[in-house]
Amino acid sequence: MSRGLVCWSAGFIACAMLAGCGNKEETAAPAESNAEPVAAQGAESPPGAGSKFEDALQQRMREGESKAEKRRRESEEAAQAMIAKMEAKGDEQSVRMAAALRAQYELDKVNRDPNSTEADKKAALENMMIAQKNVGRRDRNVKQPPLDLPPDWAATHREVKNDKAAELLVQVGDIDNLGFGWPENFDPFSGKSTPPHRFPWAPEADDPAGTDTIMVNSGASVIVSRKDGYTRDTYRPDNLPKPLTIEFDPAGITIKGAVLQLFVDDFQAPAMSSRFTVTLDGQPAPDIETTINKLNQTGPIGKLVTIKLLPEYLGLLSDGKLQILMDDPATNVGDGFAFDFARLLINPKGFTYSGTIRGVVVDKDNEQPIDGALVSAANVQKATTGKDGKFELKEVPAGLVVTTGSHPDYVTGSEPKDLEAGQVIDITLRLERVKDDLAERLEAEGKVDLYGIYFDTDKAVLKPESEGTLQQVLALLKGKPELRILIAGHTDSQASDAYNLDLSKRRAQAVVKWLTDKGVAAARLEAQGYGETQPVADNDSPAGRALNRRVEIRDLTRQDAR
Repeated sequence: MSRGLVCWSAGFIACAMLAGCGNKEETAAPAESNAEPVAAQGAESPPGAGSKFEDALQQRMREGESKAEKRRRESEEAAQAMIAKMEAKGDEQSVRMAAALRAQYELDKVNRDPNSTEADKKAALENMMIAQKNVGRRDRNVKQPPLDLPPDWAATHREVKNDKAAELLVQVGDIDNLGFGWPENFDPFSGKSTPPHRFPWAPEADDPAGTDTIMVNSGASVIVSRKDGYTRDTYRPDNLPKPLTIEFDPAGITIKGAVLQLFVDDFQAPAMSSRFTVTLDGQPAPDIETTINKLNQTGPIGKLVTIKLLPEYLGLLSDGKLQILMDDPATNVGDGFAFDFARLLINPKGFTYSGTIRGVVVDKDNEQPIDGALVSAANVQKATTGKDGKFELKEVPAGLVVTTGSHPDYVTGSEPKDLEAGQVIDITLRLERVKDDLAERLEAEGKVDLYGIYFDTDKAVLKPESEGTLQQVLALLKGKPELRILIAGHTDSQASDAYNLDLSKRRAQAVVKWLTDKGVAAARLEAQGYGETQPVADNDSPAGRALNRRVEIRDLTRQDAR
């Protein structure tokens, strides 16, 4: 069925729906021949004549409204019958056509409804555009070759106890390069990138959800400011992000540590200006977000990423299930991505393929070394710089490594590098001092960690030296009257979970009170304590604990707009 027929049918529905939309004067019934004559202008009316005239006029208006409603109902029934007839054909194209017509029908209803909000109208319009795009959908999927994989790689789910890599190895998804296979003698764990591959492709029936399938961030509407090839060549709702679920039997395992390995494809947040969020069992994982948002893969190509789960996340594994979701729900750009497979290494023993990353952390403006910066390769290996700003990370797992430098006085900086087995890579991490312009930082990231707000030890009492940073937050809110923010409190892991959760909440509330005392409307502020549940660094060093003790502001206006 052609696109022209789609437009004609949609137009038919629109015309049918509008057929009963005349005004009262246009639909009033003509006077019956035996109706009371209306007195001529200026003539004297007999007693009660005015009342009879008004009654007759009201009756005619009611009859007109009844006829208009009848026409409207008949036109809706005709539209529904047309849709049902098309659905009854049963073939894929007719079903898509019917869905497009139904979406057009719903859009018309929403637009006529005086109680519809702008959000209702926008959602109905997007649904209609998605449905119409699907009518013209063609099977563009490339053909993939038959593969002869080793049994371990061909398995879509595998659990191995006492593996050479870990006390328990859990694999989800077959290791097949998204179904395209590997070059001869290629090892995906060696740190080498895959050659560019064609797209789009269709996942196989036995591929676990979230693997071997193209996904496009949910923030991308039908009309996007930018989009990549994955967005262009795939369709909603098929390409919506799906959680990747890792399940295993935890019996007999005491979980002391865990490493997550993901073979990622076509993540390119820096190039697309997207901003991915990462959740583990629904819990935000800001440290993993830092790694994912620095990946800039083009080609598209695949690459192994290895991330150590911080101790605060290990409790999520106790039930033998971990659900990972990556998405950008806020940015209206189409940034597609995929995962070939995931591996969870519980109580890891070491890595067959590794290399070394060494370098120096310096101030971006004056190139002076930074003392006390925490340097981390996705939490797997980490070091704290001395006065010379130098660091060396050995036995870093091969793959795409994002090395991050953090310091409370500086904006966190990262450098992604391809690390092949046996390599030694030298890098320079240039950190930018924290700017006073919170608006610019909030616009870029949607959230800002504040390290200039201080409290008395184990208390929620603001110290005087917090004044400067608090004034910056106040100026931000005064400069943007429409802005709503969340004040989030975070702690290190030095005390109990319950104690830290309560302390962080009280500290967030103290910041909110300071702002409301200065005239900010309470409706523009929310306070939330997260305790130690959302670390940005490992708590096993003083530098890491200092980074985790922070107050964060998040832009709630972005969430309101979705």
